[in-house]
Amino acid sequence: MTRRLVMAMTLIAVTVAVTLALPMVSVVAQNEQTALVSELQVETLAAASLLSSQSYDKWTATVDSLPSRDGERVVVVSQLMELVADSDHSGLERAFNRPEIRKALRGKMASDVRMSNTLGSELRYVAAPIVKNEQVVAAVRVSLPEDLVRNAVRRTSFMLVGFVLAVALIAAAVAWLLASSISAPVRALADIAKRLPDDLELRADETAGPEEVRSVATAMNDTARRLFDLVKRTERVAADASHHLRTPLTGIRLRLEAIADTAEDAEITDQASHALSEVDRLNHRIDQVLALARSDAASGERQPSNASATVLSRIASFTPIVAERGIELESDIEPDLSAMTTNGAVARIIDELLSNAQHYARSRIRVHLRAVEDGVQLTVEDDGKGVPSNELESIFGRFSRGSGAVPGGTGLGLALVRETALVCGGDATASRGELGGLAVRVVLPTE
Repeated sequence: MTRRLVMAMTLIAVTVAVTLALPMVSVVAQNEQTALVSELQVETLAAASLLSSQSYDKWTATVDSLPSRDGERVVVVSQLMELVADSDHSGLERAFNRPEIRKALRGKMASDVRMSNTLGSELRYVAAPIVKNEQVVAAVRVSLPEDLVRNAVRRTSFMLVGFVLAVALIAAAVAWLLASSISAPVRALADIAKRLPDDLELRADETAGPEEVRSVATAMNDTARRLFDLVKRTERVAADASHHLRTPLTGIRLRLEAIADTAEDAEITDQASHALSEVDRLNHRIDQVLALARSDAASGERQPSNASATVLSRIASFTPIVAERGIELESDIEPDLSAMTTNGAVARIIDELLSNAQHYARSRIRVHLRAVEDGVQLTVEDDGKGVPSNELESIFGRFSRGSGAVPGGTGLGLALVRETALVCGGDATASRGELGGLAVRVVLPTE
């Protein structure tokens, strides 16, 4: 915004200055030329008057003293068209037949511009008769190369160009100061808006900037307060739901365990064992739903977390579990990798990925953790039958399961993985892995 304001105001100022300067250049150039010609005419008439009052022997000294500017030349020519005085000392008593001299010897003043064969350029001249006793005895001519006249006009034009540039610079400086005073509160507001998703307790300054900015700050603060209250209510609901659901489920599980331990009928024991599995599954689903609820309401600040240590710890916990099913858990973990995540995000992601992989792996699960350009990449793949390519995106939807999903799943695991990654500023994708099954890659930011 600052750059646009500066450019707009500078353009307006330059346009106005140029609009004023262009006609001024023309007028000043014409006035400069007219003034110079008038000066030459006055100098010539003054020289003719002075020379007419002097004797012939003083003319040379007088002519030598007359030029008032560089390049100016004064000559005196007799009635016989001979040069009798010359400020340039080009040689006297030689023919000097010029159109303006002939006109001046006829008693008329001559002022114009013509091409000079001697100079090879245009010549500005004024010639006047020298009169003694009411008779024209000689002619005096004051001349300048026309380039000198043009240079004088050009200098004036350059001064006007300098004026336009000065106006542009001053306008840019004033515009920058004005734009800065306007954009500073907007930038501060934008900074608060950028940081607000990570900290809903931040508030913008409602007293800085123009009225429009203050009203936006007030509206944003009201929205932040409402979102903060909503998040807190959601967190309280999640905590209450966790407590009120787990307590009866724990009671049910204890009773089912007692039935399984004391029942003499094998069918009853088998049914109790199946019921225990369903209770465990329900407990896991509750964990996932509550985790998704916390993900939706996530506003915690991201902090550096040791991703390498967390992943290694969770792999160590899962290794005996999958080993009981005859599955080998391989890992390739780069040491000391850190990611910017919310609290517990890395553990939640690796747990869900390993839990998902163990249901589909035939004999192998592989875990990679390495540094990439965008941050830290965690990859978990298995040697199962994989997921059709047209379902690789849909499996991240809530309660969405692939066409080849095994019974008993919740359809929430991969949704929780992606949403947790997104809250941390990363993302999750799926593809066919090197082992032939599904490979899920999660990228988490490092800053």
